[in-house]
Amino acid sequence: MPNTTDDYGPISASAGATPGASGTTTPHTHGESSTHIRQQALASAHPSAAGPPPDPAVEYTFGLPPAAALAGLSATSRRCIENFVAHGVAAEHDVGLARRAAVLIAVFQRPGEDGLRVLLTTRAKHLRRNPSQTALPGGQRDATDPSAAFNARREAYEEVGLPASHASVHMLTVLDPILTVLPLNAPFKHHIVVTPVVAFIDDPALVDSLTPNPDEVDCIFDHPLGAVWTGEPEDEVKTGLATHGGEWWPHGEDYHSREDRVGATGPYRMHRFRTRHSPIKGFTSNVLISAAAVAYAAEPAYGHFAAGQRRFSDAIHEVVSTLPTLSSSPPQNSKPLEWGLLAGGSQASGETYYRQ
Repeated sequence: MPNTTDDYGPISASAGATPGASGTTTPHTHGESSTHIRQQALASAHPSAAGPPPDPAVEYTFGLPPAAALAGLSATSRRCIENFVAHGVAAEHDVGLARRAAVLIAVFQRPGEDGLRVLLTTRAKHLRRNPSQTALPGGQRDATDPSAAFNARREAYEEVGLPASHASVHMLTVLDPILTVLPLNAPFKHHIVVTPVVAFIDDPALVDSLTPNPDEVDCIFDHPLGAVWTGEPEDEVKTGLATHGGEWWPHGEDYHSREDRVGATGPYRMHRFRTRHSPIKGFTSNVLISAAAVAYAAEPAYGHFAAGQRRFSDAIHEVVSTLPTLSSSPPQNSKPLEWGLLAGGSQASGETYYRQ
């Protein structure tokens, strides 16, 4: 069962993992009827991601895809892609001693639909950090990764087998970095500055051919980007969502839950979105809310941030400024990891990864 006491949002701690076994398209076992959910197969070989791994010498270019790639898109989807491209590619900044990572926001449109979907994964149950939580393909940056775009594409290749080079994958933009938000008493060294990279896949068949690497991923699925922006999916999507009150959605709200807390960098609004599989929450929700605001050229009406919550750029500056002042000796943290509540009191955290 997903961890319901901790909602940091996952970033893979692994880098350079070797693809293992494949996944297969299987019916949903938590209340959804879609066949576009690919879970691990117990005994089959993961393909070599349809080609060699990404080449660090190849520089990714960004911009509007060719007209043929956009043909057949709805006006809404096309406008979102144009807005991503108009955002421009965010410059990479020095983050000092802070750990860096990148995630890939791979968007696409299914036939007959009116908006973009985003590719998601459910992290493997055996992982130390954020097991069974929803993630975007991505992970920590290797010293040999020349850019955030390469980092994101390399991780997508390793986790789900997205080809390193494919005519149907178009790089749109690099968004401003986002900070992972940690509970109170978590060491600052565990904060990660994460850069979202946006790509458009013009052929949904490529998405449906991807397979989970069982070392890191239990499941591949998708969710409408517009449902993150509005907080509520379209009616035709609602019937396939995870069971209300069940394993994946135990919350009282129908589609979007939010809770204001206090973490290591101050007030923080925790968002959760009901999907066809594991819920979008924590860090992953922050990335997708920020991306949806760019795609739809407006902040969501439900409000991304809690009262008094600092923008991610300010929180990143605090982490980057604080890390050099900390002792290099291992922390001796005996205080419990917990979230403060804006209404008073605290909420215990069940996560153990961040204690040291």
